[in-house]
Amino acid sequence: MNVSVIVPVYKTENYLEKCIHSIVNQNLDNIEIIIVNDGSPDNSENIIHKFSSKYSNIIYIKKENGGLSSARNMGLKYAKGEFIGFVDSDDYIDINMYSKMFNKAVKDNSDIVICDMKYDLKGKDISNNKFEDFGILDRNETLLRYLNHTYFRSHAQNKIYKKELFNEVNFPEGKLFEDMATFYKLLHRSNRVSFINEKLYYYNQGNEESITKKKFNLKNLDLIYNSADMIDFFKENNYKSEIINGSIELYFFSVKTLLDMLYSSKKNMENLEFNNMKKQVFKEINKDIYIEGLTLFYKNNRCNLLKYHLYNLNYISKFYYLKTFVKSII
Repeated sequence: MNVSVIVPVYKTENYLEKCIHSIVNQNLDNIEIIIVNDGSPDNSENIIHKFSSKYSNIIYIKKENGGLSSARNMGLKYAKGEFIGFVDSDDYIDINMYSKMFNKAVKDNSDIVICDMKYDLKGKDISNNKFEDFGILDRNETLLRYLNHTYFRSHAQNKIYKKELFNEVNFPEGKLFEDMATFYKLLHRSNRVSFINEKLYYYNQGNEESITKKKFNLKNLDLIYNSADMIDFFKENNYKSEIINGSIELYFFSVKTLLDMLYSSKKNMENLEFNNMKKQVFKEINKDIYIEGLTLFYKNNRCNLLKYHLYNLNYISKFYYLKTFVKSII
């Protein structure tokens, strides 16, 4: 089996048929499609049965709701392919996606292949990323470009991975931002990474059930917890200083992103609720803040929005050294 495609399904009946149709029509031989129904309460199961009765390469798994990571991990247990791919059930893919990525992996002897993504909002491409074709990179070169947070991100869906990379790696269950928590560990186990500068994966921005459309809650703090775990991982595995520094800078990018999410949701909250949420968020940020990362991030990201967030950070900080530092750079 060349590629196993894992498709977690939960409350996506309006998008699921288009998603599955784009996968069953792939022009790659020896592809299996593992559809994991994560306890979806809608009509998704009937749609899945319609396809599974017609296509023998579809494996259907039904389980109790456990979240995206749980569904992916279940799919990995059944996967027999040399490479693994993931498609979210409200997205769809180019007909050539897996043939191009698999052939690239074989040609380059790569462990991971990454393609560009189209961010689809009602048929319009709203992508603003700067994806580049780096050819073939080794582990450290790939990590440096990932930590730069400019060229590509940790999305699981626009990549294929050698199955063996998952032998000791699973998606963290019960956490948000699971791709971020997993990607660097897969890179750590890889040797060669290839890139395809084509938009082969179509990421649906119109799904109202998307996590990005939901009201801010404290589970979003997983973003900075995952970032802090990444720093510790690189230190424990004796990575060179530029990778550790890159992960520290990415930590502060995550802090900024978290604050952006919080402030953008202010209009959906009462003032008291927002202020209480803000206090709890800053309390968590202050627990384990990386001052050197703030220096790196500020030097590379001089913008008014960042200064605004730093003023807030200065205002609530209980640590004198942090308040003094923030004042010195704003």
